[in-house]
Amino acid sequence: MNLESLSLVQAASDIRNGKLSPVEYIQALFTRIERVEPQIEAWVTLNRDAAFVEARACEAEARQKKFRGHLHGVPVGVKDIFHTKGLRTTAGSRFFENFAPESDARCVEQLKKAGAIILGKCVTTEFATFDPGPTKNPWNTAHTPGGSSSGSAAAVAAEMCPGATGSQTVASIGRPAAFCGVAGLMPTQQRISREGVFPVSWSLDHIGAFGRTAADVEMMLAGMTELPVTRFRTPNRIRFGVIHDFFRARATEEARTLMDGIVKKLADAKHQINEVRLPPIFDIATPSLMTIMRSEIGSAHEGLHRENSARYGKRLRALVETGMLIDAGAYLRALRIRRLFQQEMRVCFKSADVLITPGALGPAPQGLAYTGDPVLSGPWTLADFPTLTIPTSLASNGMPVGIQVTAPPMQDSLLLSIGKAMEEVIEFRSRPPI
Repeated sequence: MNLESLSLVQAASDIRNGKLSPVEYIQALFTRIERVEPQIEAWVTLNRDAAFVEARACEAEARQKKFRGHLHGVPVGVKDIFHTKGLRTTAGSRFFENFAPESDARCVEQLKKAGAIILGKCVTTEFATFDPGPTKNPWNTAHTPGGSSSGSAAAVAAEMCPGATGSQTVASIGRPAAFCGVAGLMPTQQRISREGVFPVSWSLDHIGAFGRTAADVEMMLAGMTELPVTRFRTPNRIRFGVIHDFFRARATEEARTLMDGIVKKLADAKHQINEVRLPPIFDIATPSLMTIMRSEIGSAHEGLHRENSARYGKRLRALVETGMLIDAGAYLRALRIRRLFQQEMRVCFKSADVLITPGALGPAPQGLAYTGDPVLSGPWTLADFPTLTIPTSLASNGMPVGIQVTAPPMQDSLLLSIGKAMEEVIEFRSRPPI
């Protein structure tokens, strides 16, 4: 059995049942990392010595049927904007290349309490914005893995870890999940604390997770949240809302064709398909999101930028400097528009349990200088509607294509339940050739 191929849920179950040694599992993953990491470059820092110490402790506890939590002995990756006590946290920036925090981010602390072992820190774009890191896509190393959670998504796709943390301000979970052929969850913002995570935009930042399946990211969510995650009984006949304007119109022809195929599979499985129209306020969603993000990142970086502007990546520098020019009136108007947007977008769920839209414009673009267009995920971040991205198909060039599933706010359990039901219908089984 290839231990590195285990899903997070299966690994957790096998450790609890005594079928899997946490030490052997960690060793298998580090062996896998040694083999494929030189090609993928998903990791900034590996936590090898401490990980083995924790694995040995978890194994001894498991023999005595003592378990710290539902992730007991399961190794995970952590995006490099999350503080990790004593473990380097660079935020993808030369400014923090030697920074080792004195405490864990709140959600990392929760993961450890649940029994997870921190395998290492995964590459992020600079300060989780638009300047790419070195990470390549495991399906084809000439293609981007997306951003900003590039290392997290690529590490899971390349079977170097079964799960990893991520964050999303515009599309930083959904897009890399779609590009790398893994599951990615952006939960409702208040589900997971942002304490101890480098901010991009405090109004928009969401903490989430990557895994191989919806069940994996459900288990990651349960490990990070301090709110109850209840199991939801999936309706026998799910009402799927399909949005043709904006999302479908912007996707490539191939992505639209593949999306139509998924919709047909769901209809053939006796689920209900309803077309959903977007309210007029949707037309100003993207400009409002960008005004909020630019304003808040300009404020967050004002002090650091003052003395170090020349050391910023060109995209981040432009983003910060543009944000510093936005006046308070424009920022406050954008926040008011966001509140109206969140209220008016709820009409989309009148005839649908969840909404389905393409995960990205198409498969991951070729080249590593650009992380891809975030336009299809941004509206759900602005709305704060929990969104799950799952892989569905392979494009003609062999790269994965995903679908976004979006639920009303705080309906994360419903979303994950439906996501698992969709996976049974879609039956995506492909793995990257690396």
